[in-house]
Amino acid sequence: MKLYSFFFILLSLSACGSRQQITKDIPREMQNISCPETGNCSLEVFKNSCLQIKTDSFGKIYPEIQEGEHLVIKYQFEKNVDKKTKDASYSEFIYFEISNKERQLILKDAALQQVKMLFGRICFCRDANGYFKIDQGDLFFFRNNNTLQFNLKFDMHKVPHILSHINESIKY
Repeated sequence: MKLYSFFFILLSLSACGSRQQITKDIPREMQNISCPETGNCSLEVFKNSCLQIKTDSFGKIYPEIQEGEHLVIKYQFEKNVDKKTKDASYSEFIYFEISNKERQLILKDAALQQVKMLFGRICFCRDANGYFKIDQGDLFFFRNNNTLQFNLKFDMHKVPHILSHINESIKY
C-alpha cells in the first residue's frame, strides 16, 4: 500500500509541471509616474502572448494570458495594508493587449475593447469584486524600439476603485 501511495504522490507531482509557460520580460527600467502613494505598482510586459477573456461558471469574466502574437500589458496596484489584519489585502489590475505591429494607438470609450481593456479589483470586499471591461476612458499608447509608453485615464462607475489614471514608461 505504501508503494502505491508513493507512486500516486510521484505521479501527482510530475503532472504539475506540464503547463507551458508564457515568456514574460522583467522590466529593466520602469518609471512609477502615476502610482498612488497608498501602495506599490508593478508593470509586466508579456511578449508573444494574447489576452483571453474567459467566463467562469458564475458568469464572471477573468483574464488568461496565453501564447500568441501580441504584447500583453499587466499593471498592478497593491495597497499598503496592516499585515496583522487578516483578509486586508487589496489589489487592482489593468490588462490589455496590443498588436506587435502597433507603434501608436489612441482609443476612447467603447473603442478600448479593441485592446480587450480589463480592470480587476481583488479584495475581501462586500461590494464589487472581480474583473470588468473598461468602456469609459482614453488610452494613448506609443512604442519606439525597446520603450513602451502609455497614458490611460478611465472611470468605472459601477465599481469603487483607487486607480483612475496611469501614465507609465518602460524599457523592455
